[in-house]
Amino acid sequence: FHLFRIDHVQGFYRIYAFPWRPRMNKQFLPLDHNQMLQQTGGRAPHFVPRDDETPQNRETNKREGEEYLRVVLEEAGGMRVVGEDLGVVPDYVRPNLRSLGIAGFKIPQWEGRDGMIIPGDKYERLSVATYATHDHEPIRALWSEALEHLASNAGEQARATLEKIALFAGLNPKIDELDFEKDFYPAIMEALFRCESWIAMVMITDLLARKYRFNVPGTKANLNWTRRMRRSIAQLRSSRKEQKRMRLINELLVKRGRA
Repeated sequence: FHLFRIDHVQGFYRIYAFPWRPRMNKQFLPLDHNQMLQQTGGRAPHFVPRDDETPQNRETNKREGEEYLRVVLEEAGGMRVVGEDLGVVPDYVRPNLRSLGIAGFKIPQWEGRDGMIIPGDKYERLSVATYATHDHEPIRALWSEALEHLASNAGEQARATLEKIALFAGLNPKIDELDFEKDFYPAIMEALFRCESWIAMVMITDLLARKYRFNVPGTKANLNWTRRMRRSIAQLRSSRKEQKRMRLINELLVKRGRA
C-alpha cells in the first residue's frame, strides 16, 4: 500500500472509557448519574489517561500522542499516514497531526467557521476531503430522506446536511429546486475535486449514487460490515447510466488535475 488510515486517531492522545462492557449499554443507558455510580462502585466514564480540562493535561496528552504516532510513522516506512480526526476534536490534535505530516479529514458539510461553510480553496493541502465515510449515510439516501420525510427529525437533519453541501458546491441551498442527477451530483463532485486537499475521495455508494450504507455506529445491525455491492463490475460496466456517470467523473478529474 502507498498509504493507510488510522481510524479514530484521537485515541492516540486520550480515549473515553466506560467502566462497563458494551454489551451492558442497555442496562446502563436508562440510569441517571447516581444510579450509574451505584452500579459501578463509584466509577464514572472518563478520559484515559487524563482529560483535557487543564493546560497541563492538554500539553501532556499532546506530547504522549505525538510519541505514539512517531512510532507509527517510523514503522510505516515509505507509506503515507492519514488520521481520521472527526468528531469533537481537541484544538491541539489537528495542528499536531500536520506537524507530523499526517493528513486529517475534511468533511465539507462539517467544516464551518462563524456559521459559514469553509470554501474548499481554504483547506490545508495536507488533508483528505470526502463527503462521507463508512459510518455515514450516503448522499443519495440523505436526498431521499430530505424530500420524502419532510416533517421527521431525520428528514430535517438530512435537508440541513444537503443544504450545507450545496453551499460548499456553490449551489442554491433550496434543494427542492434542484435535480439530483443534472444539478446536484455534478456540482458537488466538481467542488470536491476542486478543493485544495491533497486527496479528494468519494465513497463508492456516493460515487454510484446508491442509498445503502455499510455501517450504522452503535448498533448491531445484521448488515453492518457485511454489505456488498449489489451489482458486479461487469454489470456496472454494461450499464449506460453508469458509463455516463463515470465519463462525467473522469472529465472532472482531468479538469481538476486529479486524473
